[in-house]
Amino acid sequence: MMRMRNVAPANNVLLRTAIDEIQSCLPAHWSTSVAVKTNDASDARLVIKTPAGANAAVAIASKRQLDPSLVPAAADALKTVAADGFLVVSPFLGARTRERLLARGIGYVDLAGNVRLALDRPSILIDRQGQERNPWAKTRDTRSLDGPKASRLIRALCDRSPPFGVRQLAGRAETDPGYVSRLLALLEREELVSRNERGSVGEVDVPGLIRRWATEYRFLEANRALLCHDIGGPRALLCRLREADIPYAVTGRASAAVLAHQALPNVIACYVDNPERAARRLDLPPVRDGANVVLLEPFDPVVFAETWERDGVRHAAPSQIAADLLGSPSPGPQEAGALLGRLKS
Repeated sequence: MMRMRNVAPANNVLLRTAIDEIQSCLPAHWSTSVAVKTNDASDARLVIKTPAGANAAVAIASKRQLDPSLVPAAADALKTVAADGFLVVSPFLGARTRERLLARGIGYVDLAGNVRLALDRPSILIDRQGQERNPWAKTRDTRSLDGPKASRLIRALCDRSPPFGVRQLAGRAETDPGYVSRLLALLEREELVSRNERGSVGEVDVPGLIRRWATEYRFLEANRALLCHDIGGPRALLCRLREADIPYAVTGRASAAVLAHQALPNVIACYVDNPERAARRLDLPPVRDGANVVLLEPFDPVVFAETWERDGVRHAAPSQIAADLLGSPSPGPQEAGALLGRLKS
């Protein structure tokens, strides 16, 4: 079990912890040996031996930080080493970085619990998913996609087609151009946006950006919820919303079902500006158990931007719906995957 700390550990601690994690996943009767002083591009070498005589050498590179755009160079350097397998260890490796490493045949271990190592002989497959959020993230203003400012910027990038200028994005996100530039630099390093020489955004990986946003914007934590019950069920609620003179936007599974022309789920989630007042206007009694309506006080008014209508009912923007689904219990994330597949990159 790896321990989380506020400050990322030193390289020697990082290597030792990562190697301990691999060793703990191997059969007890297998043996291992570690060399940390190597004469090649690796920072350590782990040799794994079985009682039957099979053995494999794993070359390990330690990286304090590894953005997706730096993976090709790091992988090429590590693969100059004569070894049976290759492993990158780091305090934290984002999902996109891990995908890039696997595509180049490189395994990984990070201290957030993400582990992948595959060898042919001896046959080894270690595959564990840990945290998707960096426990050693930098300051919120420049490194985090959590909070209203970052969320408004993500929505601005996802909801319309590029190109986008920095000042244009700053205006839409209601923040300053310096903040936008810093956050765009992070997204560019993670290969979620591409910019020209003047700094304008030319391309956006919309599904990838929403997935990345959802690792920090957490639907169930970001929005205050009031649980209610509508005796008439989901369709009755949608009829009431159609006639209600209040700000609202349906989201989550109900909106995904409408987009996919599928049956409505048993529970409807809906953003409103004031859950208690909306419950009174809609004649929805609050309940502790048996709720089929979730009225949400939004983390930011951006949830009411770029809405669309179907049969007179307003729904949140597809980007917001997808992020909310990714932060919902199952089958929300699976339904988010289907929706993201229909969003244009």
